[in-house]
Amino acid sequence: MSAEAGSSAVDRSVFRLPLQTEHFSLEPLTADDFDALYAVASDPLLWEQHPEADRWKRSKFHHFFQGGLANDLGCFVIREKRNGKPAGSSRFYGYEETHACIRIGYTFIAREFWGTSANREIKEVMLSRSFQFVEQVYFDIGPQNFRSIAAVKKLGAVFSHDESDNKAVYVLSKHQWFNTSSSC
Repeated sequence: MSAEAGSSAVDRSVFRLPLQTEHFSLEPLTADDFDALYAVASDPLLWEQHPEADRWKRSKFHHFFQGGLANDLGCFVIREKRNGKPAGSSRFYGYEETHACIRIGYTFIAREFWGTSANREIKEVMLSRSFQFVEQVYFDIGPQNFRSIAAVKKLGAVFSHDESDNKAVYVLSKHQWFNTSSSC
């Protein structure tokens, strides 16, 4: 179903559809993805700035993974196109039709992609999908997660508010996204 932001009904399944970038495919997460994705997530350095810094432990990651499977908007495993190998995960969540907004997050990506354009490439395709249907995208980030904060600021997001001691909220409007992305 195609819908414009502000229309009365958005088929939420549009957020679960696969996405493609030049170097990555974002595919719906399945239970079969656990072991391969945990191989990426078991790196303690991925989580060192995260409020749940021990998410690299199998039991903690299992809980995180199950949350992704249960997420009403689905969850993606991010795969490298060149070899099909998992590189990380991300998801849409918190869609609010009445406020025309959605959240993107729970993102992690293998360290080999840090300092590259990978995160931006992945977020750009997710933002493009989002802004077909909403006016604002929110990012929930641990206040000490300086890498994630820098990454969303590069996209044009700005600090909105602290939701708790462990959650700072950044927002990117459709207008700001198109102004930022067109100047790149």
